[in-house]
This record gives sequence, structure tokens and C-alpha cells, in this order.
Amino acid sequence: MPLSLEAAGPSGHRIRFSLTRLAAHGRPYFLAQLAEQEAEAARHLGDSYWTDSRTGRNVGLDELQAIGAMKTIALDPRPGEEDAHIYLSRLLADLDDVASRFRAAAPDPDGYGIATIGTVARRLAAFGSDPSVRFRSAP
Repeated sequence: MPLSLEAAGPSGHRIRFSLTRLAAHGRPYFLAQLAEQEAEAARHLGDSYWTDSRTGRNVGLDELQAIGAMKTIALDPRPGEEDAHIYLSRLLADLDDVASRFRAAAPDPDGYGIATIGTVARRLAAFGSDPSVRFRSAP
């Protein structure tokens, strides 16, 4: 029985992928994760609660910067990544590299940018280790 996952698409509809299909078509799942994080960043940008009273910086800006950094990851499977676990391992390694570069270069005073990268990485890792994991939109 193929492993599967379910994620929220950009318009809120549910998308279901088999793990085999994820290895072949990882772009839609990864982009759905980024869209979910973009929606959360937009909610933060639209609410002054998420703006630091000292600096005037809204955490949504840091989240969007992190999403931009994650969008640099090549999502198409590379030769030898036909196996979904190999593909997911490479995506996780790429996310780790993005996180390291982000920490070194981006202003992220409250840590919401790096947490955005961590959220996507944790979801991919949880799926790779537990095929029963289902992801839902953030509250």
C-alpha cells in the first residue's frame, strides 16, 4: 500500500499525494507548505499584535524572507532520487542549508523566520518517519 499525505493547497482545498508521487512530483506538496506559511505571514502582517513595539518590525516580514529563501530549493527530483526517502532526505538537507544561510544573513530578531523554515522541515521529517501523519492548515 503506498504511503500518502494530505496538505492544504493555496486556496485551502485539500491535496493528497502518495509518497511515490511525492518523489516524482514533490513540487506541489512543497509549494503547498510554502503557501500555508505565506498565508500565516500575511495574517501576521495584517495584525499589529505581531509588530514589535520597540523596533516596529512585524514578524511577517521575517517569515516572508524565510519563505523566499526556501523557494531557492530545487524541487524536481534529481537522478537517483526516484526513491521517496532519498528525495525527502535531500529536501531536508537543502532546508538545513537554507536555515544555516538564513541564520547567518537575515535579520530575524524574534526568530519567526527561522521558525518558518523549521516548520516546513519538521513536517517533511515527520512525514518521512510516520506515513500516517496528516498536515492541516495552521490555526
